Amino acid sequence: MLKIDVLYQFGERHAAAAGVSILSLFEHNRHFDEIRVYILGENLSEETEDRFRRMAADYHRTLSFLDQNHVLHILKKLNLPVHRGLYASDLRLYLTYVLDEDIKRLLYLQVNTIINGKLDELVGLDLEGHPVAMALDALVRKHKKQLGFAKDEYYYNAGVILFDMEIWRDQRCSERLVNHIKNVRAWYPLPEQDLLNVVLKGEILKLSPQYSMQPVLQVFSRKDYRRVFSTRGFYSAEELQRADQEPIIFLSSRFSGEFPWNKNNVHPDNDYFDFYLRRSLWDDYIKRPAHRGLVYKIEKILYRRIPRRVFILIFRIAYERSIRIANRDSLKENNRGDFIWDRI
Repeated sequence: MLKIDVLYQFGERHAAAAGVSILSLFEHNRHFDEIRVYILGENLSEETEDRFRRMAADYHRTLSFLDQNHVLHILKKLNLPVHRGLYASDLRLYLTYVLDEDIKRLLYLQVNTIINGKLDELVGLDLEGHPVAMALDALVRKHKKQLGFAKDEYYYNAGVILFDMEIWRDQRCSERLVNHIKNVRAWYPLPEQDLLNVVLKGEILKLSPQYSMQPVLQVFSRKDYRRVFSTRGFYSAEELQRADQEPIIFLSSRFSGEFPWNKNNVHPDNDYFDFYLRRSLWDDYIKRPAHRGLVYKIEKILYRRIPRRVFILIFRIAYERSIRIANRDSLKENNRGDFIWDRI
């Protein structure tokens, strides 16, 4: 019996993106006997919830809305740090406290994912005793070094996460994350992604890049990518070649400051997004500008006007600048211990 449990977490403003992702999931996996989708929503309107229920009913799938307040109550009881009403760690990392025990394997998908193929192989993947499986991040270079990773060590992207819930519980992964936040470091530049990589270092199974086709892997040639980004601690040429031939999940991370749902974007996944948007219950969605500032505007202009082999250098510099700023800000928050530990 083919079945899969899938989790999404998003707020009202990303409902259309989530609708596109879930529609693409349903479309490419009609042959599954059972697909159960769990939505951890933030301030979703009744109309939005109704659209998701209608879409699930059209495909004869089960869709449930999780109680965010219940999860927040648990995090508050754990006394996790907050800043401006936001927790230092993502809510989905603690869903073991609220999900049913019958969920043995859970696939988390960010709203900016577009499913492009069957998930049979992923669902049947042997996690070999690992609590989670994730794909490698295609951008980190200096950042993983700052986190204490060697060049040959793997650093993973949190856009697609396959949980073995039994092993996750047995190895007390949620509790270990809580302990790290309280006693080691609460704030990171890439919050839940950095946290997972640091706390579960050496315990994450590497997924094929087929399940996380990030923009940088689509836009630039393999030669230019190898020249500008370190290939140590990354996929082999053979693994990337298979992903190019059969991409299964597109992870539409921000590219030049924009997502596929932004107006006049240059994102490589724009056509995929528009294809499913037109066929979804969000076909009335109006794309709006990203409003990302002067640096991204210049980056976007350069992307359109200069050769890709030159632009990739600018792209790397801009990305590393943004991470450097985020790291500086996160360190400030960690140094403000008396403020960080204020409770809601």
